[in-house]
Amino acid sequence: MTSILNELSDRSLRGLITALESGRLSPPFSSLTLAQLVPQDQVAGLLQELQSLVGSSSTAHSAGAWIRILLQQRERLRADAGTIELVMTGPEPPGTTIRDTAVVVRQMFSHATRSIWICGFAVYQGKDIFQTLAQRMTALPELKVRMFLNVERKKGDKSTDTVLLQKFVQRFRETQWPEDVRLPDVYFDPRAVESDEHSASACLHAKFVIADGHQVFISSANFTAAAQQRNIEAGVSAENPRLAGEIQQHFQALIDHGHLKQLRW
Repeated sequence: MTSILNELSDRSLRGLITALESGRLSPPFSSLTLAQLVPQDQVAGLLQELQSLVGSSSTAHSAGAWIRILLQQRERLRADAGTIELVMTGPEPPGTTIRDTAVVVRQMFSHATRSIWICGFAVYQGKDIFQTLAQRMTALPELKVRMFLNVERKKGDKSTDTVLLQKFVQRFRETQWPEDVRLPDVYFDPRAVESDEHSASACLHAKFVIADGHQVFISSANFTAAAQQRNIEAGVSAENPRLAGEIQQHFQALIDHGHLKQLRW
């Protein structure tokens, strides 16, 4: 008989592991507690399986350890397969095992050893979203981080280009980047800040993360709490050095030809 654990998403499995190992979830198991961790349609089956598992001389903590092994095996199989994976944000229909946007981004940040390239249109709640990356940068001073971000000129804003960029720099440093951590290299599209009303408006709208030149995540999700955790967003993740290299070469060419410029801190 197929274990219902195999039908749970990575997010649900992680929630179960934390609850079991912390003691928040312990025998006799409560369906009300489980309903906070997994979709409602899976509560009854999971309740029965946990009762059976702990009843066979296991403890809640060891059950959590067993589920952790199951999750690690799932992740290892994905890595060995080297296939493109669908990554989503939003409500989880029953039976889905699609990976979660926030988890994928956090794992890429925490496992990188050489470089992280990030491209995004909007950044809000950046102190929280980039906390894992900041910790990794502190642990690995050699880790190089590049960001490509949109600098927006709101309609009717008559500020000079210089003032607009200064405001962006101040906002990023004070509200979007963890404190006491070296700043990444940030690039922007100069067309987006042009004050000439007759200039064609443009924005940097691409969204991706590339880790160590081989792992690629391309998504509709911005770097905001809503996009990472609540909105319905779709993306793909792949171990693909060729694709990663092509994206990086393209953006490097944009820099080399002046289509992207580096912010000065």
